[in-house]
Amino acid sequence: MLDISTIMRKYGFNESEIKVYLTLINHEQMTGYEVSKLSGVARSKVYNVLENLIQKNMVLVNQTENKMYRAIPTDEFLARLEHIFKNDLKNLKQGFKEIKEPKRDAGHLWKINDYTSMIEKIKYVISNAKESIYIQIWTSDIDDELVNLIKLAEKRLTKVVIILFKDSEDNFDFKNVYYHGFEKDKLSDFGSRWINVVADNKQVVYGTINHYTTNVIWTENTAMISLASEYVKHDAYTLKIFRDLPEDLKKEYGVDFEGVREIY
Repeated sequence: MLDISTIMRKYGFNESEIKVYLTLINHEQMTGYEVSKLSGVARSKVYNVLENLIQKNMVLVNQTENKMYRAIPTDEFLARLEHIFKNDLKNLKQGFKEIKEPKRDAGHLWKINDYTSMIEKIKYVISNAKESIYIQIWTSDIDDELVNLIKLAEKRLTKVVIILFKDSEDNFDFKNVYYHGFEKDKLSDFGSRWINVVADNKQVVYGTINHYTTNVIWTENTAMISLASEYVKHDAYTLKIFRDLPEDLKKEYGVDFEGVREIY
């Protein structure tokens, strides 16, 4: 989880402003000297920092000769930040409506640079799907937000198929889920985890995950989409047979179905 300072920097606050505000919210009121002493911001700099925070409506100052400073409450700060964010988002949406985006070539494969970007992309793809979602994913790559997005997709879409590869203690109560069961063999074959998310047969996020480094692409390439979706469906067909006819298959292929992989 990101700490407070990291998050505040994302919204335009510099290191000194963060130190001063966090110092003030821990005290009822303070002089500039006290703020400097406890925050670690130099006395020669602290008054400019305090003035910046006053201009940003983050800090209040009294009008007496001996100036005292007080931070606005954290709930008020969050409410103001939320208002600014919503207003900016509204203006962005309006501005983007006036931009005519060109038609894009669907054949290219586009690399997703890192693990966080990959997770954000699959969350966007799942939450914006209109008809279907086919998913292959390892349980360690599923967080609470992704669980909720998948459950909402199950309610919203007519076709949702999820293949889970179990590499954690987590269990998920998705409606149409198949636990793969050949995780060790797959890791031996691939050398890493992987992700496969196909939405509406129009786009796919696909690639490998080695620990938390990724080699993942996003594309609208029809051949890639067809291969990726059929991969999920094929797993689902096979796992459904394993689930519905377990005793018969155990006699034929062994208790752990090890005989299934003997194809050479």
